Formats: sequence, C-alpha cells, structure tokens
Amino acid sequence: MDKLILIKLGGSVITDKRKPFTARPLVIKRLAKEIKVARKKLGKDTLFLIGHGGGSFPHVPANKYQTQKGFINKESIKGFCLTSDAAIDINRIVVKELLGVGLPVVSFSPMSFSYNQKLFLDPIVKSLKLGFMPIVYGDVIFTDKGGFTIFSGEKTLSNLARKLRKIYKIEKIVECGDTDGVYDAKGKTIGVINNKNFNKIRKDISGSKSTDVTGGMIHKVEESLKLARETKIKTLIINGNRGWDLVNAILGKKVKSTQISV
Repeated sequence: MDKLILIKLGGSVITDKRKPFTARPLVIKRLAKEIKVARKKLGKDTLFLIGHGGGSFPHVPANKYQTQKGFINKESIKGFCLTSDAAIDINRIVVKELLGVGLPVVSFSPMSFSYNQKLFLDPIVKSLKLGFMPIVYGDVIFTDKGGFTIFSGEKTLSNLARKLRKIYKIEKIVECGDTDGVYDAKGKTIGVINNKNFNKIRKDISGSKSTDVTGGMIHKVEESLKLARETKIKTLIINGNRGWDLVNAILGKKVKSTQISV
C-alpha cells in the first residue's frame, strides 16, 4: 500500500489577509520547492495531495454576502459566483507556482466532486496512480440544506483523508499557517492537542485575526481532532513562514508545531 501525505497551505501564508486579493507568490514558490525536496527524498512510494486555503481572495466576497449561510436572500447567488471565482483565482496562482518548480500538480475543484458529505473520488485516485499530484482548495459546494455552503481547505482535506485511507496509508496531514502551531493563553505553542486536554484549552484558542468565514484556528483544531478520533490520522500545524519547516515536518523531523492526535 502506497503512503500518502496531505499538505495544507494556509490562506494566511499564501496570501496577505490584510490586503484583499493579494497573493504571496514568493512564499508559494518557496513552499513548492520544499515539497519538491521532500518528495525527492521520500521516493516514489510516497504520494502527495495538496490543499490550500483562500485567504484574502474568496473570504472577501464570502464575508460580504455571507455565502457560508447558503441561499439567504436575492444576492446569495451573486455571492456564490463571486466567491467561487475568487477561489479559482488563488488556485490558479498556486498551481502556476507549483508547476513552475516542476511539481506535476493538477487542480480539482471541490465543487465538482463534493455534494454534502458525498465525494466522487475516481478522478483523484486515477491521477495519483498515474503519478500526478492532485491539488484541492477551499471552495463553495452545493448541499441539500441551504442550497450551498463553503467547504474550507481543512474540511476538504479531512473528508478526502477519510475516504482515501481505504486505499493508501496516510502518514499525516501537515498544515502550514502563520503561527508556530496553536497558542495557549500566554501565547506559547501547545505541543500536543488530544482528547485529554482539548476541553481544558479550548477557551484559549481563538478564531482568525482577519476575515475568515471558516472559523480560523479553532475550526482547524476541531476538524483535525475529529479526524484523529475517527481515523487516528494525526495533523501537524506548523509555521509556513519559516523556511524549511515544511520539509522537516514532511520528513518527520522535529519542528516547532502543534500535533493533533488522539
């Protein structure tokens, strides 16, 4: 059984969340190079699936039109379309940078393979078998309740992990954010979050400092812990702004981070 590592490039790293529709191409390129280095060191038996957030792209129209709430008024369809378009815009930038360093990435829109909790994975699995590196992103998806909603990059990756673990040995999920993992009330990194300590520290974990319709850090932690409970797949939250932390995290070396596990 081939190994599979899932990597999330956070919107807070690949975009400037203080400036609407502003990407950070140099940071994206560096992270792409780090993935390339790690991929080469691990060899052909380890596959990669990449996800990324939207940052200052889709979160802007989504916040304006409250797209995460679904069909709520006459402007909702417009909001859906603008949010979808913005998500595609940042995805094209990320794909371009990853292709630029020689990674065989191919983009999959979650809207096209997700409906409620149902996933159509055949194209993604086929791409992995052929040697491609699938890349997904935070997107709007259609649902029974409300008509549609927003699926964060974390939610998309965790849903994929639940399904793909039947085919691949999923080593871990590495999430790149703009902090040294999850901070406690004193601003220090929490080394491990699990079933034993989550309720105690939950109140100290905040949302996002900037516009983030998906809930920020607390959403990331809750989604990762839920996945760990169901599948025992661990998640590492690292600082994507620090050079080579991504390489080291992928390779299993020690980096300043928060590990979320059971």
